[in-house]
Amino acid sequence: MRQAGSTSNVASVVVIGVDSRSMGQIRETLGAEATLPAQATKYEDALAVVRKLRPDVVIAGFDQDYEEAIRLAPQLLAESGRVQLVALSAHADSDRIRAAMRAGYREFVVLPDDAELLRQAVHEAIYQEGGDEDHGEVVTIWGSKGGAGATFLAVNLAAELSPVHRVCVVDLDFSMGDVAAFLDINPAQTMSDLLRNLHKIDERMLAGHVVVHPSKIHALVQPTDLEQREEIKGDTVMRILTTVARSYQYCLVDCGSRLDEPALTAATVADRILLVSSPDVPGIKNTWRRLQLLEKLGIEKSRIHVILNRWDKRDAPFSLADVEQNLSRKVDASVAFDRAATRAVNEGKLLRDVDKKCAAARDIESLVGLVTDGEISVEKRAAGPIGWFSRFSGG
Repeated sequence: MRQAGSTSNVASVVVIGVDSRSMGQIRETLGAEATLPAQATKYEDALAVVRKLRPDVVIAGFDQDYEEAIRLAPQLLAESGRVQLVALSAHADSDRIRAAMRAGYREFVVLPDDAELLRQAVHEAIYQEGGDEDHGEVVTIWGSKGGAGATFLAVNLAAELSPVHRVCVVDLDFSMGDVAAFLDINPAQTMSDLLRNLHKIDERMLAGHVVVHPSKIHALVQPTDLEQREEIKGDTVMRILTTVARSYQYCLVDCGSRLDEPALTAATVADRILLVSSPDVPGIKNTWRRLQLLEKLGIEKSRIHVILNRWDKRDAPFSLADVEQNLSRKVDASVAFDRAATRAVNEGKLLRDVDKKCAAARDIESLVGLVTDGEISVEKRAAGPIGWFSRFSGG
């Protein structure tokens, strides 16, 4: 079903807050593909114009008044929930890109470099059936430090979802991504091949670059060999994840423990963030630091879930209550320490194929509830925290 406001296969577009030069670039880019206004609308008139015209696409300038463009986004979406918002700027700025995503902008374009991206956004506004409700859930899995277990949880959680849902694991660790190794697959196509053809990316092209595991997990993996490549920008990651979310019910994004532009972008656009911590002082410390960072990025606490991995309550130097006190929030789930997990990693197997009855396998199965809006339980909180967090927080 086409979006409201379309009366033909030409998109109706409202342009807000751009100068005559940018307006000319928009005209040159879209040509006969869109019905464009004679001139741009002022920010203060945007709501009234959108209410009257009910356009397919709103292109908002980010250079004249960036803060006003951000403020307008939720109001425009509330006025016309099916409208596609596109941010337009003279240059790519990672902070502004993330802010645009949080506000509700579908794309962030710089003309003329992103002319094809703008045309694609306008085209999809007419022909894509459904809208955002047809997009899958994006779940970003982020380790508090190296070895926390983000990749392990990503592939094994995907295995729990894959018998019922279409699931794709996206390896966003561009330096040392290990999804292929954890699944023991030798991919013919990888993320590198996709990046070389990014200007043509769509659901069909994506299908040619994913690897299908016997468990029915689909995976977009990093190459086996280390490669030297330019820094991956946020808008590139956004395009990849948007395409994956259109093709799958669940997109599980493995960021490893990276603290870079791809990881921050994945966190920004995620429906849920699984923050994976190891049960040691460095792991808890870095979990706390990442929670502070996510708060600064404006990411709602309701989207963030803390997972305590390799948890052995009988041998841990502190209780779950200690961890929660020092994080100033609850631990949403724990995954038991289990030798079967080590064996699964070393053999390139899923945990359920090594020992589906082990404690860690049962815990991972219960994690499905976090992803699918269910409730899961963790062990009963112990009393009497000992305040060990003061050793590294200065308290």
